[in-house]
Amino acid sequence: VPYGRKVFLQFGEVLQDGHFYRDNLRTAKAEFEYISDGQPRIIRPHFTFYGFRYIRVTGIENFSPEDMVVSAIYSDIPMESVLTTGNEKLNRLLSNCAWGMKSNFVDLPTDCPQRDERMGWTGDTQVFAATACYLTDACAFYEKYLYDMQKEQNKRGGCVPDTIPAFYMRGGCCVWGDAATILPWTLYLFYGDVNILRTALPSMRAWVDYIAAVDGDTHHWREVFHFGDWLALDHPSGRADEVRGGTDEGFIADAYYYHSTRLVAKAAAVLGDNETAAAYQKRAEKILSDLQQEYFTPTGRCAVDTQTAQILALYFGLTDYPERAHRELMRLLHLRGDKLSTGFVGTPLLCRVLSQVGEDKMAYHLLHNEEYPGWLYEVNLGATTIWERWNSLSPDGSVSSTGMNSFNHYAYGAIGEWMWRTMAGINPCEEQPGFKRVVLRPVPDTATKHVTAEYHSPAGCYRVAWCMEEAGICRFHIEIPFDCTASLLLLGEKPMELECGCYDFACAVE
Repeated sequence: VPYGRKVFLQFGEVLQDGHFYRDNLRTAKAEFEYISDGQPRIIRPHFTFYGFRYIRVTGIENFSPEDMVVSAIYSDIPMESVLTTGNEKLNRLLSNCAWGMKSNFVDLPTDCPQRDERMGWTGDTQVFAATACYLTDACAFYEKYLYDMQKEQNKRGGCVPDTIPAFYMRGGCCVWGDAATILPWTLYLFYGDVNILRTALPSMRAWVDYIAAVDGDTHHWREVFHFGDWLALDHPSGRADEVRGGTDEGFIADAYYYHSTRLVAKAAAVLGDNETAAAYQKRAEKILSDLQQEYFTPTGRCAVDTQTAQILALYFGLTDYPERAHRELMRLLHLRGDKLSTGFVGTPLLCRVLSQVGEDKMAYHLLHNEEYPGWLYEVNLGATTIWERWNSLSPDGSVSSTGMNSFNHYAYGAIGEWMWRTMAGINPCEEQPGFKRVVLRPVPDTATKHVTAEYHSPAGCYRVAWCMEEAGICRFHIEIPFDCTASLLLLGEKPMELECGCYDFACAVE
């Protein structure tokens, strides 16, 4: 490059009509400038990184792609576990989940690596944590995040800011702030280390106590700002640019207040602090009673008529009439043509709840859906990471919105947890966390054809494989590591208790 010439690199996520595009990056410059001194140089940025799929290069004549080396930067977290299926589009989805995680795990779990944001958003972090724990040994990475969270809480009277570190961000909203309780409990289930809870319990209590102070005697917690079911598709306005969901945010706030309070009680019980456990359990029961009085009729009808409300009612056990919530969830799915309308709150729990109530076929149907909204819609449009919106691109490939639209935003990649729990069937056991004991519940599916999973748990490597054959027969292969046990639940078969070793089974599948 001649002396004095400027070499200018710009970074973007997608092309539009075959041309370079990056309006969705908002105010992020996402560029690199170098003024040549006329000497051969290897140049690279020292103080930033870029999230991108395309680079526009100006200032170099006869440029060849071989002149550039692109390095993927992410925290060095072992990624040994593997899940593959007989459906290549599902395999691409799993790859997108993994790469979305990698490119956002850069010292802290960011929401996106490209635009003028890339902060450690608490909501994105907590909904994806279990998926990350299946894919990687993420314990130390998340423990550092929890340490930083506790430091932020200490300055804010227990309030959890929306991002860790906080920067200028406000805080104190449900689901996002509930990372303070959900994340340590998730780590405890996956890694079985009581010291995780011992270290986190003061932070967990501080968050719940902060909510109690805001809530007071008038349920003010329902009335403060909450993101709610962010980017759900069921807001009554029906506007294309709407970011708020249709689920009453006070209902979501109370549901997570109840859940977080129960988690404090459960963590205290694990640590042998029975007095604290009893106090928070009693508080949780009062929260649930008030929630039911406000949001449920005496016969169990939920006043919030959305998919996400029914999901939360079933997942958190908010209703005394789960059969009614089950029926209502299915009705709402059928009304939308068996498609989801959920956002950041409902989506991570949707398929898990469907499997919980025996609707595995519907969960698989949603997973395989290739139309908008669905996980494979974006796969068909060439996604290599997880999108922020269900329709980040329109079917013709045009960007649907520039106001808030990221093509690398891993939150909806939380479907990976269901894929590991239900397709592979590998579930942690709360009574014996850390995978010394597991619940194996692999659910076969004809459209998926076959699954092979290898999960490197803290207790050893579990392997589960199944393959659909003609005449509705499915063959299973299971390997349980040394000194571990499993409860095997195959559809239509009696539960079996398994010790370490290798096992092969065959059973009929409808």
